[in-house]
Amino acid sequence: MKKFLTLILSTCLLFGGGVEAKKLPPPVPTAEFEQMDFMQLYPTYSWLPLPMTQFYQVQVVKVSTNTIVRELFNVEALDRTTDWTPFTEAGEYYWQVRVVNKNHKPLSDWSEKKFFTVTAPVKFAVLGDSISHGGASYIPAGQISCQWETYCDVPIKNLARSGDTTQQMLDRFDSDVLPFKPQVLLIMAGVNDIRIGADADAVIKNLEALRDKCLANDMTPVFCTITSMNPEIMNRRGIPLTDGDWREAREKINFWIKTTPYFIDVAENLTDEFGYLRAELTPDGLHPALRGKKIMGEFISDYLKKNF
Repeated sequence: MKKFLTLILSTCLLFGGGVEAKKLPPPVPTAEFEQMDFMQLYPTYSWLPLPMTQFYQVQVVKVSTNTIVRELFNVEALDRTTDWTPFTEAGEYYWQVRVVNKNHKPLSDWSEKKFFTVTAPVKFAVLGDSISHGGASYIPAGQISCQWETYCDVPIKNLARSGDTTQQMLDRFDSDVLPFKPQVLLIMAGVNDIRIGADADAVIKNLEALRDKCLANDMTPVFCTITSMNPEIMNRRGIPLTDGDWREAREKINFWIKTTPYFIDVAENLTDEFGYLRAELTPDGLHPALRGKKIMGEFISDYLKKNF
């Protein structure tokens, strides 16, 4: 009988059956935006999921106008959703989350309001992919433990977007970078290019274009070397890696990076004697995790404090 009742309750919660609204406790937010030096450009909202629930709604409100600027539903996982519309307008905001059914009918009250502020201009920013965006394994990108920026003493605005290639970063430069007018822009790009088999010369051409955009807008570009990968772990985790000599492409691009006036060799301390991403630093063969992000953040911090 107990198992039968549990099954009925589970069905109601997952598929919008007879459970009335606001019968469940509100979720507990876990994203740590308030502990970041700057709000992510593409924030990942996260929370503690409730047992036997599947669907959640996130709402973001701009405080000054009391207007709803975002309404999102979790499509990535039970405990998170990433906002792929950038926050470029300065101001104070808050976000909240609640449980809903598959038809978006609320099953709980809203969680507590969690506030964050978008500020501009900034002195330092990073344009990058998931390695800079944050997160690793089961840790959402909105939690500070798996962001290398957390371990950097120099406050850095996170303009990274997971999955980006150098071409995508170039395409969004004007809309995503210029509103914040950074004096120094770190560019940590290229690992997704070589992962999908992009030509090294094409990647270098994109990096040159990013450099030129920085200089045209009175920004100092600081390039970071491309971190290595660990194909054996990537294969076990089902992460695609195009056949080809990605290590040769990486070496060629990193050689160009090291000819630029300002560069940080972040890859050096993350690479093993065989040229792969150190196994003990990565859960999936592509992204450095906690220890790796700490190594990166401290190394970048030392460089920036010394040079700027």
